[in-house]
Amino acid sequence: MKIAISSFRPAGVWLVLSTIAFCLPGTSLPEQDWFAIVQLDKWIHIGLFSVMVTLWCLPLLNRYPSKVPAVKMILLISLICLSYGVAMEFVQHYFISNRSFDVGDIFADAIGCGVGIIFAKQQWKA
Repeated sequence: MKIAISSFRPAGVWLVLSTIAFCLPGTSLPEQDWFAIVQLDKWIHIGLFSVMVTLWCLPLLNRYPSKVPAVKMILLISLICLSYGVAMEFVQHYFISNRSFDVGDIFADAIGCGVGIIFAKQQWKA
């Protein structure tokens, strides 16, 4: 089933909401032991970035299905999203209280971008 998103509004809203979530101080986040057990933080990063890549790719793929090399465009969007994730780790480390830089989050962001690439390519071919 093809998802027809032709507007960048959902992607923009997702980016704003993600930025707000990444900029919350550490004291605003729950400190449950089971978070660490199931690595919920990493799963959240995977989900956030897979949706982010998908929401930025789908409008482009729906607007320009034959004009732009789709694979290169999807990869460029995913690299931009991953760069955003790395930048947010630095923002958390240097500017957000009780937050720190976590390489594991960057790996989870990369996995999420990969999931987004797979989903966007499937939607493009559908």
